[in-house]
Amino acid sequence: MYNIIKYIDFSKFDVSIITFIPEKENNRFQDFTEFPIKIHQISSFVKLSPLKIFRCIKKLIIQINPDILHAHCPRSLYLMPFLPSEYKRVYTIHIYPGLQQKILYGNVKGTIVNYLNNFFTKYFVHLPIGCAESVSSLYKINKGWHFVSIPNGTSLPLCKKSMEFKSKLREKFGLKANIPYFIFIGRFSKEKNPQLLVNAFRNRKDIGLILLGSGPLWDTLKQKQSENILMPGFKTNVYEYLIASDYYISASEVEGLANTLLESMTIGLPVLLSDIPSHHEVLSKASGKMGYIFNQKDQADLLTKIDKILRIDKRIAKREIKTILQKYYTAEKMSKSYQLTYREALLKQR
Repeated sequence: MYNIIKYIDFSKFDVSIITFIPEKENNRFQDFTEFPIKIHQISSFVKLSPLKIFRCIKKLIIQINPDILHAHCPRSLYLMPFLPSEYKRVYTIHIYPGLQQKILYGNVKGTIVNYLNNFFTKYFVHLPIGCAESVSSLYKINKGWHFVSIPNGTSLPLCKKSMEFKSKLREKFGLKANIPYFIFIGRFSKEKNPQLLVNAFRNRKDIGLILLGSGPLWDTLKQKQSENILMPGFKTNVYEYLIASDYYISASEVEGLANTLLESMTIGLPVLLSDIPSHHEVLSKASGKMGYIFNQKDQADLLTKIDKILRIDKRIAKREIKTILQKYYTAEKMSKSYQLTYREALLKQR
């Protein structure tokens, strides 16, 4: 949402944001206040009941009287059908409903959430948009539904930092100078599969692993870390850790199109990615070698692919990665695609 707004044409679009729940400690509220937009916080400090939230939103929506309602989360997806029907309803699907919801909410509740996501998306959204080609493709394959796709984009610039700067960061973070480091960024939960990475790297002395993030598995995995495995926890200076690293790694079972992957591409890091649709989507854009896919259920295959990527020509890979990023995955390109889609949707409605 931030990247859509950052590059939006404010001479053509008037933007309002409505938030439902209190902001978390690591929120980006101040970043959004830099834009010429209106921000409405229904609940700044105390969580409200769903009924109270709906009443506040309905009143506010009528006051704003927008042409388009754009939802980015299940809460807003579920509320949109009960708002006045004259507004064009747009919903960005950040991940195909499936495994992630069952892990987050449990099997029974997760199945219900998946059903509701599909039901509301199909019958109450005028324009569903997949955050990746693979997300829209999964709906076509599994449901026979045809959705627009606008791939996520990053607003980070291409990294031009020197090797001397990288060396200083490695020293700052306590990284060894003579071994390459792989970096994982994400939630420490079952669907992200960090335990596979820790187990694969535990007995390797020739490579290192940095795991950034927090979550239910963090305490357990922290006990397994070895000399070459760093687990700093949740960090806000992720970009510095990416610059200090040599390879990006993800063992996720599910992803829409991970922002951390796109951010690693601004550095030009070769990638080692799990065998899921969104990862295949990114690698399919390459004309040369920028990384490898591995079977996230097979530690032996991961170790084999680690050895292969260590032999990759990093200079060629870096050029390839940055070319793909600029062609397909910039925030400016994403925002322009959304703006065009908004205008086309309103023209069709009229």
